Order: sequence, then C-alpha cells, then structure tokens
Amino acid sequence: MEEERYILKERRNKLEAIRNAGIDPYPSKAERTNTNADALKNFEKLLEKELVLVGRIMTFRKHGKLTFAQIEDGTGKIQIAFKENVLGDKKYKFLKNFDSGDYIQASGKLFTTKKGEKTLEVKECKILAKSLLPLPEKWHGLKDEEKRYRHRYLELLMSSDLKK
Repeated sequence: MEEERYILKERRNKLEAIRNAGIDPYPSKAERTNTNADALKNFEKLLEKELVLVGRIMTFRKHGKLTFAQIEDGTGKIQIAFKENVLGDKKYKFLKNFDSGDYIQASGKLFTTKKGEKTLEVKECKILAKSLLPLPEKWHGLKDEEKRYRHRYLELLMSSDLKK
C-alpha cells in the first residue's frame, strides 16, 4: 500500500512537470496516419514514409542515449525508439516524465534494429494521457482474484489471450 502511494505521488509530480512545461497532459485531439498493425503489415512499403502512431506505453527501457518503448493501440504492439541525437537533448530529457500506461503520439520513420525488430524511430512525441496508476505487473498479472473480477479492464489490458 505504501509503495502504491509512492508511485502515485511520483506520477503526480511528473504530471505537474508536464503542466509546468506548458504542455496539456490530456489534449482533446490526436493525429494518426496508421495503426500499429498496419505499420507492421505494410512495413516494407512504409519504410521511407513519415508515420504518426498512437498507443499506450506498455514497456519503457532506457539504455543511455537510447530508449525503447512498446506501444499498443488495440490493433497490435510496435516498438518505438527514442534517440537523443534525433530528438535533441531537451526533448530526450523530458522522457523522464513518461511512464508505462501513458498514451502517446509518436511520429517518425520505420527501421529494423540489429536484432531484427521492426521499430519506429521517433522524431516527435506528444503525451495524449498521463497515467497516474501503474499497470499490473507484466509477468504475473493480477494475482488478487477479487481485484481481477472488480477491475476486469486491467486483466483485459494485460492479457492478450483474454482479448481473443
């Protein structure tokens, strides 16, 4: 319970930092050129085109001057990459205000990583909705059976098997 309060406090601080930067953390409009599934399906055709994708951040991994995230939009998941030299120092540092569960809009071009993962190289990024509560743990999901029944949306969010 204490850990949840700490997480909530941290996320509220990040929300305040977003607002202090003059950014609306809950804008009324978003743009999208392709769904995630469409971007993956037509990957070869879209390689040289500028895409705008939206989705909920499911995972967020920082590796020095490179940060990977996986976003999900209801049609599928796609990896996105934030590179400090592409975004610029100020925008890259602003990523510290993003968490898993946040909805974002990311624009850029597709590429394939060294490991063969189809990825969007982000040139511009915009927050669409700041999540104040963390997502359930990725590997174990919801263990509390009562919580699973009362908060069905959480289990549907985390389990792709239940979506089918």
